[in-house]
Amino acid sequence: MVFWKDDNPVGILPGTVENRMVKFIGDERVTDLIDIMYFPDCKEDIIMTLASKITSEEWHVDLFPLEMNSPIVQHLPNYITDARIEESELSPLLLLPDSWDEYLKNLNGKHRHELRRKMKKIDGLVVREMESQQIDILFRLMAASSKKKKEFLSEEMRAFFTDIVNSFSQKGWLRFHVTFVDSLPIGALLSFRFGDCVYLYNMGFNTDFQHLSPGIISIALDIELAIKEEVRYYDFLRGAERYKFDLGAERRYTKRVRR
Repeated sequence: MVFWKDDNPVGILPGTVENRMVKFIGDERVTDLIDIMYFPDCKEDIIMTLASKITSEEWHVDLFPLEMNSPIVQHLPNYITDARIEESELSPLLLLPDSWDEYLKNLNGKHRHELRRKMKKIDGLVVREMESQQIDILFRLMAASSKKKKEFLSEEMRAFFTDIVNSFSQKGWLRFHVTFVDSLPIGALLSFRFGDCVYLYNMGFNTDFQHLSPGIISIALDIELAIKEEVRYYDFLRGAERYKFDLGAERRYTKRVRR
C-alpha cells in the first residue's frame, strides 16, 4: 500500500491482504522487525488513512513483529477501537553506557566475573573490519557453528545475505567484524548500525576454539567498539538466548497488532 500526499508518495506498507486479513510481507527466518516506511511528519495521517481503509473494507489485521514505538502500535488503536496490542517475541536490548568500565560495573557479579575470565584468554586475538565481498568467512563460520545454521544456509539464503550486505555496505550501515587467532578466523559478527543503534543480525564461530568462547568474546569486543563509537543501544534482536542477558541486555518484547 502506498500513501500519497499532494501527488507525492509519503509512506509504504509492505503487506498483503488475503482472505480479508492484512499481514506484512516478510520471511520470519530473516526478519526480526518490520514496519511501515514513512516520512515522520506524515506518520499519523498515514495511520489514520490506513485505519479508515481497514474499517471501510472490514479487514482483519495481524501485523508483527513491530517495535514498541512503531506508529502502528502507538496510533492505530486510537482509530480502530477493537484493535489490540499483544506482546510477540523476546528481542533483548542493551542500553550502552559511556565507557567499557561502566559497562562492566553494570553487569551482575557473576556475569562480570565470567566475562573478565573469558577476556583474559584473548591475548593474540585480533578483531578486523571486513568488506562485504568477504562474506564467505561468515558463511563458513555459521556453518561450523551448528548443524541448524548449516542447513539454514541454502543457496537462497546465501544470496539474500550477500544482497543485504552489499546494499548496507553502500549505505554505510554495515558492521562486519571477524575475530582472528593469528590468521585463522574463529568468530564473525554481522551487524548493522542505523542512527544510534547497532543491530546484531547473525554470527558464526569455530567450535574448535570453544575453549576461548569465540562467540561471547566476539560480541563483547563488538560491544566495546560500539561504546567507543558512542552508540546508544545494542539490539540483540529476536531470540531469548541466555548469552544476551548474561551480557547485560534487558527483556523487551516486539509487538503484534490484531483485529
